[in-house]
Amino acid sequence: MNVLEKVKVKHKLLLNKKVMGPLKFVISIIIIMVIGYVIFNYVPFIAKYDHYVIATNSMEPVINVGDIVIINSDVELEALEVGQIIAFYADIRGDGKKVVVVHYLYSITTNDGVNTYRTKPEISDNVDPWTLVDSDIVGIHVASIPKIGPFILFAQSTIGRIVILVDVVVIYIILSFFPSSNKSKKTTNQIDKVDQKTEEEL
Repeated sequence: MNVLEKVKVKHKLLLNKKVMGPLKFVISIIIIMVIGYVIFNYVPFIAKYDHYVIATNSMEPVINVGDIVIINSDVELEALEVGQIIAFYADIRGDGKKVVVVHYLYSITTNDGVNTYRTKPEISDNVDPWTLVDSDIVGIHVASIPKIGPFILFAQSTIGRIVILVDVVVIYIILSFFPSSNKSKKTTNQIDKVDQKTEEEL
């Protein structure tokens, strides 16, 4: 191997070091996102759960504004019981647009095989003005995660995604200044050996 070939080898090693690091980082992020998507959408035990951010105080202090509620959407309607906390679609503003609401199930009525449901909030003894049918029921409340709702909403927004992406890139750049892996050392040793042999031949 002549000097020119060894210089080419050195440049190739340096290029591999500069290119492969960021490339592996990007591939790792993509793989993590794909795995997360598959798990949360196609693994039966997990996919049956939905999450919603609580935006009003109607269920305080049981469920507070900013909490995340976990809802089991794979529920048999026959299993619903009065007193349970459920999620459902309701036209709360009277504008024809239904949103997800989380309240207590107050009553279940069956007439001619048709079920209707009434609900109520925690902060009042008054029953909600709407009447629900089977198709309005989303599921049963199974758990609450306090106070992380605003962060989740921010992370799901366009600005939030950009900020998180920038943060990840900045963290990667900072960490790249402190190489400590065996692979980095191996690449450096290879370059040093090429330099040493080149100097000896010169």
